[in-house]
Amino acid sequence: MNRLLLFALTGSLLFSGCASTAKAPPDPSVQRLQAQQGYDELDREMGDSKPLDMESSTAPIVATPSSPTRVVSQPTVVARPSQPAIVKTSVGQMPTLMVLPAAKAKEAQDILVIQNEPSTKAMMEAINAFLTQKQYEVKSLDGQGALDELIQMQQEIAGEEEDFSYLASLALGADIYLTFSGNVQGDMVVAEINAYETATARLLGSQTSEVKNNSGSNANMRALTQSAARKAMPGLEKKIQAYWNADQKNGVQYKAVIHIKGSYSESQTEDLHDVVLNTLKSIFNKVSVNSMTSKTIDMIVYADPQKYADSHEVYSAIRNSLKSTASISKKNISRKLLLMDLQ
Repeated sequence: MNRLLLFALTGSLLFSGCASTAKAPPDPSVQRLQAQQGYDELDREMGDSKPLDMESSTAPIVATPSSPTRVVSQPTVVARPSQPAIVKTSVGQMPTLMVLPAAKAKEAQDILVIQNEPSTKAMMEAINAFLTQKQYEVKSLDGQGALDELIQMQQEIAGEEEDFSYLASLALGADIYLTFSGNVQGDMVVAEINAYETATARLLGSQTSEVKNNSGSNANMRALTQSAARKAMPGLEKKIQAYWNADQKNGVQYKAVIHIKGSYSESQTEDLHDVVLNTLKSIFNKVSVNSMTSKTIDMIVYADPQKYADSHEVYSAIRNSLKSTASISKKNISRKLLLMDLQ
């Protein structure tokens, strides 16, 4: 007796049973189980320790209800263990994110202390863990050196009331930044998390969640704040995904700040503004002006990623396109920010 003979006998018996009861077709899963048992029995007789792989086999021949004498070969459906889904927000690239406690730029000197406060640190760890598990790249602010650089940059492009997380995200190259805060309201621990577009500081979405403190004064506040943060993240991630997928169609966004050096009359300054904007609009998908003064042009540039791979290529395009008008030199370039001088 061999494997092929047993397979033929098994198929024949199954077919005969099906043909006699065509009104109630057999359950394919039962057939597969019977066939597998037969294979296993043959393996034991032959001393073969490797059972037949049912995943790559074809189910036994059965009769269809509409035509008992007609047979079809049905592919085996094998249930596979479910795997956690990793949702990518756009084809080929996911946004880089940064997470910081909500803080104003005037609190920058204390930010390292603030983010290491136990409850604050617990919430940040929970949010970062969620994002890392979903395979986002997450930027972090580490050390006094990075903080000092941010404070210097703040003096160049922002006032004292600017959101510190916005400045940090620009400097460290995050596409989107998240700010969070937590508080206790009665017996509820509340977490509020906001997501912003880095280049424009536009609010993309907010999510608030709460968990009940059932342990009273003996509660583990670290665990409760982390639980509240984790509860808020899935809903906020959906809002981030919706923004990213839609906004990428306009191009990759960069904040470009041009400082105008030298003395110009009012008329000359306006002419310079016109030349700069018209030139940049001709080479990029879109240019949105945040502010224009006699000394500064602050704008958002939407660059085609097929033409400009990163901020350095964007800078080179700006510099080369304005060569006939003025000299452009870089002061500071990060992944999302271009600080330049014009003279």
